[in-house]
Amino acid sequence: MGGGQVYLLRQLSQLDTDRFEPVVVCPTEGPLTDQVRQAGVQVHILPIHPGLIDLRKEDLVGHPFLFMANPFRLAGCVFRLARWINREEIRLIHLNSMKAGFYGGMAGRLAGLPTVWDFKDIVSEDFFPALNRRLIIAIGNTYADVVVANSHAIGRAFVEQGGHREKLTVIHNGIDLDIFHPGLETATLRQSIGIADDAPVVSIFSRLDRWKGHTYFLQAAAQVHRMLPKVRFLVVGATTFDDTEYTEEVMALTRDLGLTECVRYLGFREDTAPLMAASDVIVHASTLPEPLGLTPLEAQAVGRPVVAVGAGGVLETVEDGKTGLLIPPRNAEAMAQALLTLLGSPELRRKMGISGRARAETLFDLRINAHRVQHVYHRLLSRTYETGHRS
Repeated sequence: MGGGQVYLLRQLSQLDTDRFEPVVVCPTEGPLTDQVRQAGVQVHILPIHPGLIDLRKEDLVGHPFLFMANPFRLAGCVFRLARWINREEIRLIHLNSMKAGFYGGMAGRLAGLPTVWDFKDIVSEDFFPALNRRLIIAIGNTYADVVVANSHAIGRAFVEQGGHREKLTVIHNGIDLDIFHPGLETATLRQSIGIADDAPVVSIFSRLDRWKGHTYFLQAAAQVHRMLPKVRFLVVGATTFDDTEYTEEVMALTRDLGLTECVRYLGFREDTAPLMAASDVIVHASTLPEPLGLTPLEAQAVGRPVVAVGAGGVLETVEDGKTGLLIPPRNAEAMAQALLTLLGSPELRRKMGISGRARAETLFDLRINAHRVQHVYHRLLSRTYETGHRS
């Protein structure tokens, strides 16, 4: 369950079911399908070749034609999905990932339906080589009626790489402010993970991927620990099976830095909101520009200050000096200094927390932003009904 899957569940929770009946299509069973069903939403499993299921964004980066290496695999997936779409009388398609944009976009065109593609990645040289960028943009220009960028950083990159500006709509992800709020009870939770009531807590929430910057977080933690031994550090997020060596490196670094007693690895957790509320400062440490990043949004919603790398979509979510402190990427020294500044000033943390909550209420309310996505649905469906065909 990554950020894209979590946000899909949040979008479904806000869908106007008097107007829309959602069906979530996935290639396999898994945690996402379980939670979708628990939410009362219909799930359809469309089996596709394991070579396509296992294809990662990193594979796409390294091998731009892996999707086309065996055209029969891709064509079979596209035709099966298009047949199912027609049989179930689907009226609109929302593509929730980069991979889905390829076969789902083609199936949508084959079925003649309006298609929305959620862009969660910055299509730039930081993430994709030139050939791949051209391929992604070509797919978007050809098969998507609307590209919903989760941040202006994503939208700018899409247009700069040749994406059609008229297809683009920027809609930030939203946070359920009734779940993420400053008034959460945390004493029992802190006790359950072995943290004393008076121990300051610094947390990072992210899957264990190399570009998420855990090594810099640990290096900064070591510097803070030398100055403030009572501080405890939480690492919340699942190990990825794509790169288990990185997890081993992170654990080894924890031992080498002498942090074994003060760092807690909690793995994937569903109680993100209370864990954030139990923290004094929350860190975002990505080494590459984050397309948007849910963590800074959620942290501000629970009234906690953020120390974040000032690049990409984070520049749109964290107000430097007011809701958090922005630092350069790959700079453990700057991260440690920012943490020491905040940990040494409860009043500054309090003021930033209040400002962060106000910012979340103004800009990142899930109900408002989900309504904007549904307005895109209405607009596309109205245009389709008026013309009698996909424009």
